[in-house]
Amino acid sequence: MRVMVIYSSQSKKFDSLAEVMSATLQSKGHQVEKIKVERAGRIPSLFAYDLVFVGSPVEGFWGGKFSEELSNFIGKCVGFEGKKSAVFVYPKTFGTGKAMKRIMRRLEEKGSIVIDFRSIKNKSEARAFAEKLGRKRTR
Repeated sequence: MRVMVIYSSQSKKFDSLAEVMSATLQSKGHQVEKIKVERAGRIPSLFAYDLVFVGSPVEGFWGGKFSEELSNFIGKCVGFEGKKSAVFVYPKTFGTGKAMKRIMRRLEEKGSIVIDFRSIKNKSEARAFAEKLGRKRTR
């Protein structure tokens, strides 16, 4: 399976969660490409991928928001139509569910099919989420 991990982050902790997910998927034999939107030099075409992970820490004083950079990046990507995706966020006390719903809505506006979502606090949760979706058949 070809997998793309797209995420936005201003913290090394969230970077490490995305890295654990990528490494876990690779260890299962999947081809994985990872893009941190703040460092992305290009906007990818997603047609070649079977599954796209999309993640961000929950933002805002009361939560409920996600990275504006990620939202803009999703808007510029091509190939989300009919593509299976999974959403992951680093939670806050308030607004975690609302932030996940906003990311899912953004992906669905682009034509993606969200097959799973998760609030991830640590590396073991990131590994478990990647293992679960790495076992699923996406076709």
